[in-house]
Amino acid sequence: MKQRINAFAYSMRALLDAAQGKDVSLETLLKGLGKKGQAALLILLSLPFCQPIQIPGFSTPFGIILAFIGTRIAFGNRIWLPKYILDKKISYHHLEKIVSVSIKITDKLRYFVYARFSHLVKNPILQIMHGLTITLLGFVLALPLPIPLSNILAAYPLAIFGLAILEDDGMAILVAYGLSLLCFFVLALLIWLGKEGLASLFQ
Repeated sequence: MKQRINAFAYSMRALLDAAQGKDVSLETLLKGLGKKGQAALLILLSLPFCQPIQIPGFSTPFGIILAFIGTRIAFGNRIWLPKYILDKKISYHHLEKIVSVSIKITDKLRYFVYARFSHLVKNPILQIMHGLTITLLGFVLALPLPIPLSNILAAYPLAIFGLAILEDDGMAILVAYGLSLLCFFVLALLIWLGKEGLASLFQ
């Protein structure tokens, strides 16, 4: 397990070195991260929103990208990422911040996430469920909700899905589903409260 986490950190640093201070496209990130590129991108693009101080203006584009990655996990290479998404560039300055946060957090988690109950990750039918759940979470992250720290609700399960797929950790997958249910419940509650508030205005 440590080898994969270490490989993830090494790949992140290698991407920064290869960028040489220039902006990096999503296509370059996918190629640079190798076979587990989609899982690594789930981690890379969601971890910045797992903390109170977040990078502003990135939740919507990153959420849309994560939603597309979810469809690829669900349906395999039959779903191609649109060129305009592959060409989406992340500035070196922001990429450096994202990589720094990602490496710090994955380093702390390396003793808790490892290969176990791998069939819960690799089963083809369950992979469709994983991908569709990730897609929904991506769209939730992309929503411009005027609620403080609302991105965290979607970001944590997305990051854990990424770690679980990266490490073939079925226990982590179950944790990701638990946090996903919490996210959807809170979102549904907010929508219901919003409707109740609007209804009271017209009574």
